[in-house]
Amino acid sequence: MNNVIRSLIQHSINLKNTIHSNIYMIIGCYGIFAIIFVCLATKWIFNAQLAPIFDHLLPPAWQNNGDINHILGTDNSGHDIFNYLLISYKTTLTLTLRTTCFVLVIGAVINYLLFFIPALRGLIAILFRLVIAIPPLLSAIVIALVWNNQIDSILLIVGISYLPRFVHNVHSQIMQEWQKTYITAHRLDGISTPKILNGYIVPNIFPAYLTEVVALFSHIILALSVLTFLGFGDNLNLPDLGIMMYQMLTIMKTNYWAFVSAGLAIMVTVLFIHMFNLGVHMILTKRVEN
Repeated sequence: MNNVIRSLIQHSINLKNTIHSNIYMIIGCYGIFAIIFVCLATKWIFNAQLAPIFDHLLPPAWQNNGDINHILGTDNSGHDIFNYLLISYKTTLTLTLRTTCFVLVIGAVINYLLFFIPALRGLIAILFRLVIAIPPLLSAIVIALVWNNQIDSILLIVGISYLPRFVHNVHSQIMQEWQKTYITAHRLDGISTPKILNGYIVPNIFPAYLTEVVALFSHIILALSVLTFLGFGDNLNLPDLGIMMYQMLTIMKTNYWAFVSAGLAIMVTVLFIHMFNLGVHMILTKRVEN
């Protein structure tokens, strides 16, 4: 029992030291903790709801005639804008994580197939190069216009639109690592290809892979917000940030914070994710150098 407690304490100390190892890691980690807290607290602490039961067109609390109970004011239907923001933010993150996980899983399967079945590389490489030439957001809009406007279809469309670029970039990193001298030495020593891939290549490209994942998350959260702002995904049970920005256009002249707050939420989220990625990249680079 004492050994278990000592082990937990040591792991906690190591985690704390890792988080506080550089300024980017500090900002990124605590920012992500704050994001998770906001999402979990939306219902249980803030008790956010969308019922239009408040006075209409209240200004933010810091302006004349503002109400401290409505920090960002209310819209022309009586919705509390702060509650609207919390619910929309949680919805956006949920949709983005679902789409990102879809791309990561399918991308991993395709990358393994490309690596172990060389005959597929040429055909898929040419196909992906053609697809990458088309902006993913534009292709997502075109496909959504002619396919289905349900939110699940929109998530699938966005995932498929960003999948070729993600697979191509990761595969390029794998092949660059595969051609290095130390990999050739391991192959000559008789180490199996799966062991080389999983034991050497994947750990060594992890910083670059993490960068691709962060870029993918950033692109997807922006793409989903743009699509829902344009009116796609009409069966959403709860609004996301794109829908919120569209709804708040009507009161932007009198309360621009209702519109700007949604954009700031996206910007701050992407910033924290990129800070975390940069911090992890610095830690891994330092370990490799040592």
